[in-house]
Amino acid sequence: MNLDFSIVARRCVAAMILSMSAAPARADVEVDLRQGGGSVRADSATGDLGGLTVRGPQLWSDEGALSERYRGAVLPWDMVREVRGDSAGIGDFLAIGEDLWRARIRIERGDEALAQPILAKHWARFRDAEGPTAALAAEGLLRVALANGDIRAAAEPWLSCLRHRSAGIASRFPGLPAAFDADNGLLPVLSPFMPESRRADLIAACDAARASGEAGDVARLVVRIARGEVATGAGEAAGATKPSDAAKSDGTKSDGTKSEGTKSDGTRTAPPSVRALSLLADISGAADARVLERAVGAFDRAFDEPPSYLAAWRLAAIGTCRARLARALPADAARASALGRAALDLLAVPAAGLDASGLVDAYALEEAGRLLREAGDDASASQLDALAREKVKDSTRSMAR
Repeated sequence: MNLDFSIVARRCVAAMILSMSAAPARADVEVDLRQGGGSVRADSATGDLGGLTVRGPQLWSDEGALSERYRGAVLPWDMVREVRGDSAGIGDFLAIGEDLWRARIRIERGDEALAQPILAKHWARFRDAEGPTAALAAEGLLRVALANGDIRAAAEPWLSCLRHRSAGIASRFPGLPAAFDADNGLLPVLSPFMPESRRADLIAACDAARASGEAGDVARLVVRIARGEVATGAGEAAGATKPSDAAKSDGTKSDGTKSEGTKSDGTRTAPPSVRALSLLADISGAADARVLERAVGAFDRAFDEPPSYLAAWRLAAIGTCRARLARALPADAARASALGRAALDLLAVPAAGLDASGLVDAYALEEAGRLLREAGDDASASQLDALAREKVKDSTRSMAR
């Protein structure tokens, strides 16, 4: 009995040694890639909305052993031309991938109108999906919306792009100019300071977007600023990020304690998009002149040289706050004077020439006109109203290239 057991054990060990020294088994799946990507051979491949995942102890490409960037990686469906071998059940994904590939190359050559119906057809399935294929659908739809000058249609795919960006997925259009700010994720043409004709669409689009994490915080902050909510209460009651805690440049609250949004060494932990909008919300929603001064100082310390669009948003936020503070004064000569000064603050936005979109300029002209009308200067108000309308028209024409 013991002898038989020892013989079996020796045979098992010998078999293990032989199996460990044997050559790798031949791959069971071969994947042909588009656009000169060659082919990939793997032990197994599984597919879902995110893409095709190739796995195996040994992965091989046309050049030999597959590089680490493909090892266990998710291949976007738009890059997968064909899968041979054990790949049942992925036919629908291949068809979708071909559609998205056609949409991508059309956008790359400037034919957004031809890409739009393809992306619209598949957006419902990719709206909440993860991975590089979903990232392509989101950025493609964003680029189509921007080409059409459609701010409302741009909001949801932009927020989806933020989600994919947070997950570390790079742009699927590396050969084109960035669709949004590569440093902080903000969309320069989608400002929280919108003229009245666009504001309701912006708020509705952000409210309707099924966003979470960074994208959810951004959506709430955009809505909070666009609605003119005061930083000391209204936004927090609505569940918005508390900007005075999440965005301090030195990690310190007004009471001297460290905020939860920063590490003890003052390192900022809020995503750049949330941090920038939080600082703007602090400015536009400041409760009084002293709070406004501190909020502007915090923004200036955080952004020594902000991009031009963000500098325009800063000016608009200051003018918005001063307009609200002026309107809160008793109805007398002092109030009329304060309204006039607030109008001048807002007119600093178009005077600075920082707003490439034209929409922040239009917002400032529109709001300044309202202030002057309240101060009794109807003639000047009418002139500003006309300028604001022209800005909106020019913006629509320039975006829809």
